[in-house]
This record gives sequence, structure tokens and C-alpha cells, in this order.
Amino acid sequence: MVVDRRTGPATGSFTYAVPTELADAVREGARVVVPFGKRTVTGFVLRLTPTSNHPSPRPIESLADEPSLLLEHQVELARWISAYYAAPLAETVRAMIPPGVRSLKVGSKRPRGPRVESRDRTLAADESGALPAAELNPEQAEAAAVIRDAMSRTGPPRRAGGRLLLHGVTGSGKTEVYLDALAACLESGRGAIVLVPEVSLTPQVTGRFAERFAGRIAILHSRLTPSEKAHEWRRLRSGEALIAIGPRAAIFAPIPNLGLVIVDEEHSSTYKQLRVPRYHAVTVAHKLGDLTGAVVLLGSATPTVVSYDAHGRAEGSFEGARVLELPQRFGGAPLPEIEIIDMRNDQSWSLTRPIGDRLAQACRDQLDSGGQVILYLNRRGLAWFARCRKCGEAVGCPNCSVSLVYHGVTKSLACHYCGHSQGLPAQCPKCGARDMRTVGFGTERIQAEAQRLFPDARTIRLDRDTARTRDSYYGIWEEFGGGRADILVGTSLVAKGWDLPNVGLVGVIDADQALSYPDFRAAEDTFASLVQVAGRARRSGARAAVQTMNPHHYAIRLGVDHDYHGFFAEELAVREALSFPPFSRLLEVTVSAAEDAAAKRLAESCAEGLRNGLQRSGAGGVTVLGPSQAFIHRLRGEYRWSLTLKGADLDPVLSLLPEGRGVMIDVDPL
Repeated sequence: MVVDRRTGPATGSFTYAVPTELADAVREGARVVVPFGKRTVTGFVLRLTPTSNHPSPRPIESLADEPSLLLEHQVELARWISAYYAAPLAETVRAMIPPGVRSLKVGSKRPRGPRVESRDRTLAADESGALPAAELNPEQAEAAAVIRDAMSRTGPPRRAGGRLLLHGVTGSGKTEVYLDALAACLESGRGAIVLVPEVSLTPQVTGRFAERFAGRIAILHSRLTPSEKAHEWRRLRSGEALIAIGPRAAIFAPIPNLGLVIVDEEHSSTYKQLRVPRYHAVTVAHKLGDLTGAVVLLGSATPTVVSYDAHGRAEGSFEGARVLELPQRFGGAPLPEIEIIDMRNDQSWSLTRPIGDRLAQACRDQLDSGGQVILYLNRRGLAWFARCRKCGEAVGCPNCSVSLVYHGVTKSLACHYCGHSQGLPAQCPKCGARDMRTVGFGTERIQAEAQRLFPDARTIRLDRDTARTRDSYYGIWEEFGGGRADILVGTSLVAKGWDLPNVGLVGVIDADQALSYPDFRAAEDTFASLVQVAGRARRSGARAAVQTMNPHHYAIRLGVDHDYHGFFAEELAVREALSFPPFSRLLEVTVSAAEDAAAKRLAESCAEGLRNGLQRSGAGGVTVLGPSQAFIHRLRGEYRWSLTLKGADLDPVLSLLPEGRGVMIDVDPL
């Protein structure tokens, strides 16, 4: 079992004896009360065995909950995640149960619920009446029939979930197919999980789903208070609610009879957890489907190359696995025309004037016709950094090897990694010159520039800085969706799933941003961002205008034509030539220490140990690359070095991985 304390060996597991009087009550997944040192704590039973190698295990004192908090398939899933992602089992269990549930003191009464509810929960709990199903077009109906057939063929006791990928262009009506699949799932007496990539999508998703399934939805996301989240979790565990909606952690929703898992916008990098356990929700969803017999339905206009390749190759060889296509927008509406604006020789554009003349004129034309405009830039703040004009020194973070981003609203420099914040210095910290200037642009600069260019338009902004409170998304969504604002400036939060029928123009400020990152997925991210944000344009005659310095790059060239299949073919060839996923798997080991030399020595020792271990075990086909300085060399006061393992099969490596303080393991890193 694991105790609910951040202590113990790497596995986080301990052995306790089950007293005779509790033998019939204690089950795998149960929360129990146990002695731990001089304290009494709670723990979770993950395995029951008739005997133990421990000579005299201490007995369990009592059962804390009835029924068990963890379901049988969740116990199996926790063990699998711990093994697959090389994560401590105790940390995995903690990630599966909300703090508001885990923190309930033994013997105390369960809270009745939160005093003040978020709007997500209020909307989801509305039982005023369910709307009838919309009529599907032939393409939607064909996809829905395949999904219904898959659900009729899977589930206990066969325990063979189907895997489906719904590839539909933006505006093709994927949500209506999801709703039909959910209706079929509920008709069969089973529950479902719906994953969305961002909390910002919950206003629209919750509203659409609540219209069809009034009172049967529970919301799980980080903007809920601990008591709210615990209340929603218990509604699912008790069967009061049958559909869980939320970002990646909602994959752990306690649904006793799971029949369907939907992962909307499956291409989103937000499905990857960046803290222990570093799981990817899509991978976990597939394993969850295997364990429960649930159908796993991924959906996207721009699926990842790995997902599209896996589902395409699986057709005909794995029962129920296939790609479903929705190639046309619902109602026959055309996809928005995308205009490329070549900025290489455009004198109207600069770091202080990020909206060039052609994009500005396109905005002006759209506003004059009564339409709305979205301006997209996936970078927060007013400026990239502050720099001395005399010596060129940029103000850096004292804890991380990055420049501080200038935020105009707070008039401060901030680190987006460790949270450090300070005022803009009057003089250069290096040479003392009083000539500090901010350089570059973020969403704050774009908003200010839009207000300067279009003073009669109402401009608002959506990014992490404007959406800090739990219901702030609703205010921004209602203001823009209700026509009370004309221009919406935003980061990736505006590029996913929003259905805004009066948006006639989407302007992409810097289409090349992701292409400069040292990431083999850079082209995929660029293509997806371009197609997704352009898809927010839904007004008749809508279009997108894209500012770029790389107009001939295949990600941009094919994005202009909304040509996913062409992009997939070209990107797959690049991945194969370089042996990147899906032709291999990656595992990253990052070590950190207070001193750079110590971190480097530890990384070199880890690399040598892995190479020697692979040679002794005879495991071929795995390459150890590095070590080298991590992309962000210093983070939160620690120096970091990393090495990468690449191979078609990484299972032989897992037993060789280093452990201990300062070692971070990331399987399938992003």
C-alpha cells in the first residue's frame, strides 16, 4: 500500500497486515487508517497478498471510507502509470484523487459542498431540461454509426476497447458526433469522460453538453476550489453524475462502469503533465480503454502525426481502430481563405509596430463591415525583455537562465518559469547606464497597438494574465461572443474550439514563432496553430491573414491550403529520415544541482551508467545522446543537464534508469 505522505522509498509502498475483523472489508483501492512511525495516517491499499516477506508487518487500524475510493481499474491504471512513466507509485495515486478528497480527516463528517459555486458547476448542474439531439449530416451520421458499433462490441467481460480517431476540419461538427456517442454510452448504462485541452473551453463545452445531458455532468478542473472539486468527484464516484468533463486530470474520474473516453483537440500539448507523474492523457486514455473495455475517441482538425499514423496503420489489424473523416464544414460552409503576408521586405512592420499595413487594412475592412477580429500571438506580456542600449545587456532572471518578460499592466519584469518579479530598473545592472529599453512584443503590445490603430473598436485580451480567476473565462467569452467587443487579442487559448459565428478575420501576428524552437515537433505545432486559429473565422466570407518570414516552409504552405494529409505525408517522411516518433520513442533524463559542475558530473555519470547497463544487458537499438546543457540551463536556482534515450523499444531501459535527488525522468517528453 502507499501512505498519503510525501515520504518513504522511491516506490512509496509499504506492507501492512489486514486484521481478521477487516478481512472482508478491505479491498484493493480502499483507503485505510494505519500507524506510520509515531503518527496515524491514511493510506491506499493497492495489492492484497496471502503472505508477506516482511517478518512482522504492523496491522491496519481501520477502514476510512466505504466504498473504496479507488476503483479496481484505477488501481491497475496507477500501477501501469508508475511503471510506464518511471514514477513513484505514491505520487501516481495522489494525482488520481483530488486534494479535497484526500485531505478529509478520518472520522470527520463529509462536507456538504462548497458555499459558493463556480459558473461551470452551476451550468453543469442545471436540470431545467435537456434539448433534443440535432440532426446529423450524412458524414456525421456515418462516423456516429461506426462509434456506436464499436461501443456495442466492447466492454466487460471482453475488456477490448476500440480506438477511433475523428479527423474533422474546423467547423465540421465534431461536437455533434461526440454528443451522439455520449447518448449511446448513457443508453447502454455506462459513463463517460470528456477531456478538453484548456479550462478556457469549459464555458462553451459545458454549455453544449449540459443542453443535452442536464444534471448528469460533473466538472473537474483546477479552477474549482478543493471543496467544489471534491463534491464533483463524489458525484461521479456515487453514480449521481455519469459524464466527467475537464482537462487532462479528468482522465482519473472515478466512473464505475466506463464506456467512452473522448479526447477533444487531441493534438494539444496541454495533455502532457509536466510534474510527477509526467503522464500524457492520450496515452493514459488508451490504457484506460484497454482496462475497462471503453471506446477511446480522439478528435482534432490537426491530429498529431503519431496519432494519425497509429490509427491509420491499425485499420484492418486491430479490431475497432480506425480513422473517421469529416472533410467538410457543417452546412457546406467553405473553410476560411488564408492569405500569406510576406514580412521579409515589409517596411511597415517592426518590433514596435507588430501589425503590418496589410493586416491592419484587413482588420479595418472587417470592422467596417460589422465583423469581429481575432489577433493571435502565442506570447504574453508587453515586451520580450528589457535591454541596455549602451552595452546590450538584457535583464535576466536571478534564478533561471532566461530574460525577464516586461508586463505593462503591472509595470514589472517577470519570469514565466519561476515566478520571480521585479520593477524595470532605472539603470543598467551591468554598466550603470540610464538607457534601458523594452524590446519585442507580446499580447499586451498587440492590444495596445490595436487600440492605437482602431480607436473606435472595443479591444479585449485573453491570456493567462487576464484569466486568473476561476470564472474570468466566462466574462471574456460572453463579452466577445455577445458582440460587446470587436477585437479579441489572445494566445493559444483562443485557437482551440471556440465557435464564434461573427468572426470574419483572424490575424496571425508571428506564424514562425514555433519554427525557431529546438523541437522535432516544431513544424507540427506551427501547422496546427495556423489551421486551428484560422478555423475560428466562421462568418460568411471569413478569412485569415498570416504574417510570416518563412512563407515557403511546408508547414505554412500546406497550412494555407488546410491540407492536413499533405502535411502528414511530408512530415512523416522527415520523421522517418531522422528516426523520430512514430519511428522511435524518446526518454529524457534531466539532472540538476546547485553548482553547474556538479550537475554536469552527475549527468556524465548517468550517461556512462546507462551505456554500460545497455551493453551488459544486450539491449540493442537504444541510443544514449548527450549529456548536454538543458534548453533552460538554470531553472529555479538549479543548473540542469540532460541526456536523451532514443529507440523503438525503451522497456529494457526502465530498470537501468538512475534514481535519487536531482534526477528527473520524462518518458515521451514534449
